[in-house]
Amino acid sequence: MKKAPTRATRRSAARRRLEIGTDIQTSYFFMLNCLLHSRIHTGIESNSDIYDEDVNVYLAHLLNSQIDPVNIERAGRYIAASDDELHRMAAEAPSDRERYLAYKTTADYLLLSIAVFDTVDRPRTHLPPALRTPRQVFIARAATYYSQAASYACRIHRGPDGVSRVLQKLSDGFENYVRILTYMRGQYLGLLKRYSEGELYHLDRQIEEIRRGETIEQIRDEFLEAYSAWMKPESDQPRDELREELLRQAQRLSEIDPTFDFRLPA
Repeated sequence: MKKAPTRATRRSAARRRLEIGTDIQTSYFFMLNCLLHSRIHTGIESNSDIYDEDVNVYLAHLLNSQIDPVNIERAGRYIAASDDELHRMAAEAPSDRERYLAYKTTADYLLLSIAVFDTVDRPRTHLPPALRTPRQVFIARAATYYSQAASYACRIHRGPDGVSRVLQKLSDGFENYVRILTYMRGQYLGLLKRYSEGELYHLDRQIEEIRRGETIEQIRDEFLEAYSAWMKPESDQPRDELREELLRQAQRLSEIDPTFDFRLPA
């Protein structure tokens, strides 16, 4: 007679299924787990103001979709770079479903750009300040796009449904979800905040100093080789050529290293 599985056996089997499951399934659970922990650490726990566990599922799927090139390529055709382009796409779309996809996908793109990849407001120093778009503008746009997508979802399904409700919750609580994903980015995804312009300047200076030190070392080695060749009593090269090469290397080294001083022995 076959024994019924115990609770411990079922837990063990569930763990094994997770371990041997596909990468996509495993990464989804990882994203969801990190998201839930991030909500706790930011003080924005699930269902604290409204029921939004469905938003957790949506965000975990959205994050997980970024590891699948097929999904990224499929979404690319619905992403608009500006308000004008998105409105044009919606006006030219053949159906409400296409309009829904344009607004939802562009909102998803902005959410990830703002909270996860931190790319929307990178300094564009070639533009005057009046033409640089602040981060808050992108946040407002994304929230509006989610609300528009929710409206189109209602029209498609002839009334509110699960998808439209999730999208409206994302619109209403957008800044909270940005905070959660921003925390998750640094603590769990290992995506650190980008360097500021000042930090980049100092980093460039440090790299320049390292490269300068390596160049000095290389030229110093070449000078020592020329000096060693000139000091040999016997050489295949004429003495005048050796002397000229030695003086040339000494000049190169003194130009890059002002502390270097060389005088040809009499």
